[in-house]
Amino acid sequence: MQRTLRSRGHARAAIALALSLAALASPATAYDRLPRALAAMSPSDFAARVRATEDLSTHIFSTSEAYRRGRSITGAYADDVHLRALVDRRTGRVTWQVWHDLAYVGARKTVRAVSYASAGETRRSQPIHLDHWPDRCPPTDGVGMCNEAMRVAFELPEQTVREIAAAYRPGARTPWTLHFQDENGRDVTGGLAPAEAAGLLQAVDARRAQLDRSHN
Repeated sequence: MQRTLRSRGHARAAIALALSLAALASPATAYDRLPRALAAMSPSDFAARVRATEDLSTHIFSTSEAYRRGRSITGAYADDVHLRALVDRRTGRVTWQVWHDLAYVGARKTVRAVSYASAGETRRSQPIHLDHWPDRCPPTDGVGMCNEAMRVAFELPEQTVREIAAAYRPGARTPWTLHFQDENGRDVTGGLAPAEAAGLLQAVDARRAQLDRSHN
């Protein structure tokens, strides 16, 4: 895996912030503002930093290197939030994915679904990838609770990605909200930067245009 919370530096920072979040957060807390540095980035900034790799059948575009700072969200600390687009080399068909690395304190969270708004309705996606590991257990703080980490990924339809991208406004700090739900309902609330979706779309649309020209 390209980047993981298992690295000691990221793990220590994530644990400390997750502990603080657990102590301060309440059920009414909402993740409603992007970090200033993230909100200041434009679609062109993201497009220029999209990392492209490929295998025998797929071009893979990722924003994982475009913005690498973690941030507190409701119910967890997000160390890595990024988008991926998998472009079929033969057909040009694209699969859009959202990836999160989350650190938190307490019992293990098992995400059953992720809900988001699209076309004026609430939509839900099932995780396509879910991985757990104890970030530091047994605990070192004497509280008796483990620090947990989770990697979760799910797919979005292209029309939703384009809707998120169209919501971009320079400097705006409003995220496109995501709700990660466990078996008991809503559990972790985060969000995507519209500029990130728009930048990834720019990179992918340019590649698809190349594929179309090569097929003609």
